[in-house]
Amino acid sequence: FSSKLDLPVCCLYICVGIIFLGDISCQNCNQLQRKLRKANEVNFNLLSSNIRSTIPLQCIRDFIELSLEDTEKIIMIDMNDECQVDIAKTAVKEILQQIDLIFRQNHTELVWHGGSLRDFRIGLDQQIKMLETCGDAELEQDITSSRNWKLQLTRLRIKRYFQRLSDFLRNKKYSWCAWEIVQIQIKPCFQLINHYIQRIPSKVTVDF
Repeated sequence: FSSKLDLPVCCLYICVGIIFLGDISCQNCNQLQRKLRKANEVNFNLLSSNIRSTIPLQCIRDFIELSLEDTEKIIMIDMNDECQVDIAKTAVKEILQQIDLIFRQNHTELVWHGGSLRDFRIGLDQQIKMLETCGDAELEQDITSSRNWKLQLTRLRIKRYFQRLSDFLRNKKYSWCAWEIVQIQIKPCFQLINHYIQRIPSKVTVDF
C-alpha cells in the first residue's frame, strides 16, 4: 500500500468511520429509557439488600439530628415544561453523580456483602455514561437563557441536598450509624430517578 493516500480516499475513510461510530452510538441509545430503568432497578436492589429497612434504635438520636426534608421535595419537575426532557436527564445524572461521590468517602464502617459495593458503583458509572453517550443536557454559553437557568437550578438543589448528607457523614466521623442513616436517605433517590426516567425518550438522536 502507498504511504500516502489521495485526499478523496482519506475523506471516504473518515466519512465511513463517522457513519460507523454514529451507528454504534444509535444502537447503544435505542431503548435508552428501558436500559436506564433496568440499571436503576439493579442499583436499587443492591442498596436495599445491604441496608436495614428501618433506622436502628441506637441511631435514632443521630437521625433526628439530620432531619432532612422529604427526598421527593429535592426538585419538582413541571410536566408541562418544554424543557422537561433536559431537566429529567440533568436530574438523573446529577443524582447518580452525587450518590457516587457519597460512596467514595471513607466507608470502612460499611457492611456490604462480598463485592456488591463494587458492583453498585460500577452500575452508577454505567448509568452516567449512558446519559453522556446518548445526549447529555449541558449548559450552553448563554447562561441567562430560561432553559439553562432551570438546569442550573436543578443541579444546585440536588447538590445542596447531598452536601448535607456528606457533611453529616464527616461530622459523625463516618460512623456505622451515620452510614446507616445516609443509606436509608439515599434509597428513595432511586425511586425518584425512576420517576424522572419516565420523562426521557426511549430513543435519542446522537449529534456529531
